[in-house]
Amino acid sequence: MFRNIKSVLMGLVVISLMVGCGGPPAPSSSEKNVVLSSDAKTVYINSKATFTGAVASNIKAECQIDTQVMTWIKNYSAKHNINVIIGGKPSATESVLKISITDAVSSGNMAVGHNKFITISGKLYKGKKLTSSFKASRRSGGGYFGGYRGSCSVLGSCAKTLGKDTALWLANPIDKSRLGDAYLIK
Repeated sequence: MFRNIKSVLMGLVVISLMVGCGGPPAPSSSEKNVVLSSDAKTVYINSKATFTGAVASNIKAECQIDTQVMTWIKNYSAKHNINVIIGGKPSATESVLKISITDAVSSGNMAVGHNKFITISGKLYKGKKLTSSFKASRRSGGGYFGGYRGSCSVLGSCAKTLGKDTALWLANPIDKSRLGDAYLIK
């Protein structure tokens, strides 16, 4: 009997090491050196998204979704030949993307199952003129090994996917687009 318990415990340790608990790590600027062509579009963004909706204070304080979304937008945009500059000073004629987190919910837990989602809105300006906008939302239940992940890790997965959605939208910005899990957008 002791061997069975020992085998089960070893299996749980191996699974927990495979899954990890930090969620998707934000890429460093040198992690993916994508070479942009000379005709790359340049877009400026802030280093953090603004919280404009009723987002719980524990999400704001404990999870860095406001910076994660922006970092993932930059990372995925390079794959679409878009040079995203975080925190730079754009000229009066350059493009600026403003991102707001309008909703974020972190219900459930590892015991009963995660139910997390983030909704963002984006406005693309050329100089001071609004050229196009979008709303996007993504939800996650934590995935196959969701029981071994923390709430911020699951929200981080939502932030990563929203970064990918936004980068794809930046490649062809259509006004008033609804991206991702659109049924969550209010």
